[in-house]
Amino acid sequence: MPNVQRHRDDDLQGLLIPQRQTPLLLPVSTVIEILGYREIMDADSEAGWLLGRFSWRNLTLPLISMERLLGVEREERRGRGRGRKRIIVVHVFSDRLDAPFVGIEATGMPRMVRLNEKNLAVMEDESWPGDWPISYKVSVQEAEALIPDLDRLGELVADL
Repeated sequence: MPNVQRHRDDDLQGLLIPQRQTPLLLPVSTVIEILGYREIMDADSEAGWLLGRFSWRNLTLPLISMERLLGVEREERRGRGRGRKRIIVVHVFSDRLDAPFVGIEATGMPRMVRLNEKNLAVMEDESWPGDWPISYKVSVQEAEALIPDLDRLGELVADL
């Protein structure tokens, strides 16, 4: 009989969203779709973290750079197009938005991770400024990741 790995019923599925520095970790239930990078409109925003807007399913959604929002400088890469970049459409929780969805820029293809007590731990020593849309910094499968606060993220977008 082949060695079959059995998963516990209480395991959750998450997606690690690649960023230039620390990846984001989202529950799969909040990710609506993963898109190839596409044309961005209205790129001139006062908020440097709002990269512009893009069309998706007859809606126009904001595209957010979580790294810029968190103060990570964007590296300009000459000669490198948008080939590996992705847009992760996520459901945010704000009744102030026309549509409760935003796009989050990713530097590559997200990967699925199984989350359970053995491979996920909150890094207790990390604290965030109150206006940052981050809930936790975690260790997942021997890597660090940030868990976004989607309520706060939706409110930041609505405030624009």
